Amino acid sequence: MRMQALSELFHRYAVRYFRDSSPLYEALSLRIAKDAELLALAAQARAGQPQPNMLFGAVHDVLLQGARHPLRRFYPSLVDDPGEPALAFEPFRSFCAAYRREIVALLKSKRVQTNEVNRCAYLYPAFCHVYRHSGKPLALIEIGTSAGLQLLWDRYGYSYGADGAAYGCASAALRLESEPLGDNKPDLLLESPPVASRTGIDLHVNDLNDEADLRWLNALIWPEHRERRMRLTTAAACLKRTPVRLIEGDAIELIADVAAEAPAEATLCIFHTHVANQFTAEAKQALRARLRELGRKRDYYHLYNNMDDLDLHLDAYLDGELHPTKIAETEGHGRWFRWLM
Repeated sequence: MRMQALSELFHRYAVRYFRDSSPLYEALSLRIAKDAELLALAAQARAGQPQPNMLFGAVHDVLLQGARHPLRRFYPSLVDDPGEPALAFEPFRSFCAAYRREIVALLKSKRVQTNEVNRCAYLYPAFCHVYRHSGKPLALIEIGTSAGLQLLWDRYGYSYGADGAAYGCASAALRLESEPLGDNKPDLLLESPPVASRTGIDLHVNDLNDEADLRWLNALIWPEHRERRMRLTTAAACLKRTPVRLIEGDAIELIADVAAEAPAEATLCIFHTHVANQFTAEAKQALRARLRELGRKRDYYHLYNNMDDLDLHLDAYLDGELHPTKIAETEGHGRWFRWLM
């Protein structure tokens, strides 16, 4: 990526994503956008990876490993009384120079695999919709599964705004919240739809028993987001109690064989969130071709975002015919959604 395009990317992240959510990353992004040396560092990330997330994740990871540097005092994830974000840039720049080797190693080896479980709060209404229409247990396949935490959406509890009702798993250790916006309200089931099988595919599966993998997932969480870190910890404990099949490899190449193993008596659901934005145009085309081919062999549902736009889509392949539907607008971390059906 050319430096001008990368500069514009950091500025766009500051305004569109970090503003009102991460004051530290907003302030840093606006300054990084004008700093050739830091832009060149961010450019070391793998092709297809969002460089702002990667650079901030790598720096956060090194800090979480215990690096002693004045930058630490600006991170709410590391100190109780963080410094003013507007003053963080020079320490950030100094840290990147001092730990350049460690940061580059992470940029070149890691991927953005934010296993944000609160996205399940907008997936839950979609799975309820699928179950109402099919009447059969769901066989789940997640593309870009990371550690597999979203495969456990039926084991979490949910609350939506002011109605006070509790949805999902009544005995859940983890309860997720999201605010439905607009006039359309999803038809939610009080109890989670039954799940017949759970399979996740990723180029690199994150093993939550591995210290480095778990630290990387924490490093990807923005420093101010304490609740997200707590959700990750609770969901990780839930994963240890629930059998999930995780496969390391290219989902485009594997999807047909993995789908063939799904129980025939179940409704197949292939889903992915905030993954396809990392695909090349050719990879998206190849995935669509595999999914069309699969749709000629069996009925299934494809639930996704970031293929063509940021919205949540549900494509039903029924009797060989594709029935596409845009079902929701969503906030990236699941804080709110606008149901469109």
